[in-house]
Parts: sequence; structure tokens; C-alpha cells
Amino acid sequence: MHPSSLLRRLAATALSLLAFVLLFAAPLHAQVATGAIEGRVIHAATGRYLVNVRVTVEGTTLETFTDELGAYRLAGVPTGSATLKAFFTGLKPFTAPVNVAASQLATRDIALDALPTLSSDRSTAETVKLDTFVVATSREMDAAALAINEQRFAANVKNVVSTDEFGAVAEGNVGEFLKFLPGVSVDYVGGNARSISINGVPPDNVPVTLGGLSMASSSGDGGRGRSFNMDFFSTNNLSRVEIEYSPTPESPGSALAGTVNLVPRSAFERTKPVFNYSVSALLRDNNKSLDATPGPRGHPTNKIRPGADFSYSAPVNKSFGYTVSAGSASQFSPQDTPVALWRGASAITNGVAFPYTTPDQPYLSRYSYEDGGKFTTRLSLGVTLDFRLSERDRIALGFHAARTTIGYYNKALVFQINQVDPAGFSLTSTRSRIGTAELNLATEGRERVNKTAMPTLFCYHRGPVWKFESAASYSSNVNNHVDVQVGRFFNATSRRTG
Repeated sequence: MHPSSLLRRLAATALSLLAFVLLFAAPLHAQVATGAIEGRVIHAATGRYLVNVRVTVEGTTLETFTDELGAYRLAGVPTGSATLKAFFTGLKPFTAPVNVAASQLATRDIALDALPTLSSDRSTAETVKLDTFVVATSREMDAAALAINEQRFAANVKNVVSTDEFGAVAEGNVGEFLKFLPGVSVDYVGGNARSISINGVPPDNVPVTLGGLSMASSSGDGGRGRSFNMDFFSTNNLSRVEIEYSPTPESPGSALAGTVNLVPRSAFERTKPVFNYSVSALLRDNNKSLDATPGPRGHPTNKIRPGADFSYSAPVNKSFGYTVSAGSASQFSPQDTPVALWRGASAITNGVAFPYTTPDQPYLSRYSYEDGGKFTTRLSLGVTLDFRLSERDRIALGFHAARTTIGYYNKALVFQINQVDPAGFSLTSTRSRIGTAELNLATEGRERVNKTAMPTLFCYHRGPVWKFESAASYSSNVNNHVDVQVGRFFNATSRRTG
């Protein structure tokens, strides 16, 4: 190759390399220095720290959401004056400037106020004018906003309801709380809301968790079923209830239609102590007398029963807080059940003891009337201890316990005809063959004692880069049936034949 050609090629290569360096060096030289913003978001009226508040920086793609303690952090914020925005459903949007220095952390706490009332300026041409009507804030409205906001920014299809929104549940049964949610149906056993179904899926395939941790439940079937008994857990220990309608990769394998997650209370949810209590009187019987009335045993009993519960959240300081909740409720549930057995309709005929008949001419061969009732007494206790080890680390210790005692007292009187002559029946009467009818009196008395206990440990880390949480728990649920130990026969039958 000629020396001049080689020099021209070397010069061209050098110019290309120089252009390449200048092309990529310019953006690096032009990079803008950044800083970070962090703080906590609070409801100005209630003092509650808000979770899932959307915090953004105007003019950028930076966005984050507050955690369970209302804390947020935005990294990579351009230096200078940044416009910080916060949005929470049902509250007034927040906008404020924040000065951000290079490689520095700016702290900005946010207090969200209620939405302003509508303007009172009205057209004089309106046909109907109402006096000024002021809607004041309430814990139910604030709780509803919290629940709606969580649903809006949820990663999957879910329904979130705050226990404060629902108000007091007189008997404290979580099932009575859940039955008002869309897609949820509740199965009742003996007048108590027992198990739940989501979108028609059987209760065995609807797991129930406490803070995401599985809970034990002995349903009285020998431990073979997976259905959770909702009437053995109280609502006053809970902050909110989450219903997830679509399974996710971390859902249990039995969650065909979703899960129910019970979120316990936390002391760091608020800035100041909060004490809530309620008293109630429970009545499910037709007899509305405050005095003791006959039944269901040999002595009169009160059918209107008292109940009371309370919850107390105390954020002692920035590093420690605790919550205590307890409840007691007692109720009487009548169980009156008449049953008629019609031959030719609900029961077959054989042409011997029971003559054949046509479906339009059935006859009665058995009639029973069960007169009974049960007393249900529920005691619950919930305690949580919250520790903030640092600005990034927190642990929460919890203990939830409940004791439910159900006393059954049932009597069933049965009139039974064992043989009928072909001409011994009509639509209005049935006459037995002589000596073949009998009268039975079956009695049942027992108590079912259920004990639930669940200690929990939650650990949280919210660093600028890494975020994780871990948990451990032990859940115990014991179900005992006693009869002679408390002076009752489990089952006794008296029979009069002929």
C-alpha cells in the first residue's frame, strides 16, 4: 500500500474515533445532578398515616406509593426546585415545591385535608332551593376513602373494607362483616355465620389468612376439611379486611377463587392515641322481654344478652407503640324446626305398610317439631407491639386469641305412624293400624368449646434500594365437645309405642 494512502486511512480512523468520543461524552458531561425526597403522609383530620398514597414529581416519570406507615421515598429527583404532588382518593390533592440539593436527602412530610365543600353560588332561577346542608367528616367516611384508594391502586382484583367503615358488629363475628361484600356469600350454621364462599367456590377453596399468614381452624369434621370457621375470630382486633378475587402466584394452591386476608391493627397507623368502644344488646328471639323467660332448659333464661368491646391504639413515640383490643358477646339463638313427612311426595310407598297413592293424594306419616336453642358466648383478645429499630427497619409482635362456647339444648317431639290401611288416609288425616303408632321424644344437650391462639412476628425493611418483609407465626385451634362433664346427656330418647 502506498504510504500516502495509509496516512489518509489512519487520519480517517482517528477522526471517526474522535467523533465517537465526542458523541457519547457530551451526554455524560450534560448529566443533571440528582437528589432524593422522603417523608410521611398523614390525614390531617384523623392523624392516621395513609397507605398507598401516590406521590409524584411534576414534569418527571418519578412515582411511588406510601407503605403501611405512610412513608415514601423518591430517588433520582433533579436538583433545584421540584414540585411534589400527592394523591389519595377522597382527600384534597397536595402540591408543594421542594428544594433538592445534589446527592442530598430532602425531607417533606405531607398532610392531606378533606375535599372542599361545594360552592354555595346557585342560580336564582332554580326551582327548588334547600337550606345549607353540611356533611362533616366521620371515621366511617375516612375509612371508606382508605379502602377505595387501596382498591384503585391494587395490583389485582380485590376489595378492601375498613372495619371502622362498617361500624360496630354487635357479636364481633367476621362472617357478619364479610356477607355485605360483593361476590361473597356466607353459610349459616345454627344461626351463626360460619364459612364463606367467593363467587360460588366452596368454602374449602377459600383460604383465610391473618396478615398473609395461614390460620388454623378446626371445623368439627375431624380435621379433614379446609373450611375456615369465621365465627371464631373477632372484628375488633382488625384494621381492615381484604378480599382478593383472582389468584396470584403467591396464593395458596387451594385458592381457586381468591383469598380473604385479615389485616391486624398497628400502633404506627396514627400519630395520636385512639380509643374506640361499643356496648350492645343482642336479640334473636321473638320474645322481646328483658325478664327471664322459660326455656330452653328447665329454668328461665334471659334471651336478650349483653355485649361490649373496645380497641386502643397508642403510638408512644417514634420508636414504640402498642394496640390492645378485647371483646365479649353473648347471644341466644332459637332453633324451632317443624318437619312433615308425606308419603307419595317426599317419601316412597311400598304397598304393604304404606299403601300406594298418587302424587296428587299424598298422606302424612310422620311429623316432628324441634324446640331448642343455643347460647353462644365469644371472648376475644388482641395485642400488638410495634418497634421501629431505625428509619428503615421495623418489627411487630402480635398475639390474637379467642374463646367461643356454644351451648346446645334441643328437644324434638316426633309423631310417627308405621302402618296405614288402604282406606285410612286422606289429604286431611291419616289413621294408623291399631297399635302401630308411636311417640318419640329426643333430647340433646352439650357444649362446644373452641379455643384459638395465634402469636405472630413481622419484620420490615424499607431501604432506598432493597425492600423486604418476613413473618413467622404459630396458629392453634382446638375444638372440644363436652356433655356429661357439664351435667348433660349428649343424646337421650324416650319412646312410647302402641
